Amino acid sequence: MPSLAVRALIMCLNALSAAAALAHSTVTSTDPPSGSILPASPARIVIDFNEPARPISVTVVTAGAPDRKVSFSPATTAPSFTVTEPKLTTGRNEIQWRALSKDGHPVSGSLIIVVKPGAPAPSIPVRPSAQGPHEHDRR
Repeated sequence: MPSLAVRALIMCLNALSAAAALAHSTVTSTDPPSGSILPASPARIVIDFNEPARPISVTVVTAGAPDRKVSFSPATTAPSFTVTEPKLTTGRNEIQWRALSKDGHPVSGSLIIVVKPGAPAPSIPVRPSAQGPHEHDRR
């Protein structure tokens, strides 16, 4: 029979393996980043993941208006997907997304973009690498 130390080591390794198996796709960045204040609706919104995910739906939620589903591409598994022509309206827009992780579990999140005519245009149009949206994993 293995010693107590060997059994403890085996239990720790099993726990680490289980934790790795439960990891889900997470958003690494969005373009424009969540919290952006823009003078007009962006031409597109890009959502990047740490691993390939399959988008299920993207909905724009704006106060006082019905929720609106928007198209995205690709419709297959990929490390990022693009919302084409989001047509955001003046005010606060919440872009809610749902996707399937590589492991098959659903993940979801949202980002906020405020459209404010007259707001200064972003000075450097770069895609952020560290900022992500407000994420809400559904496990």
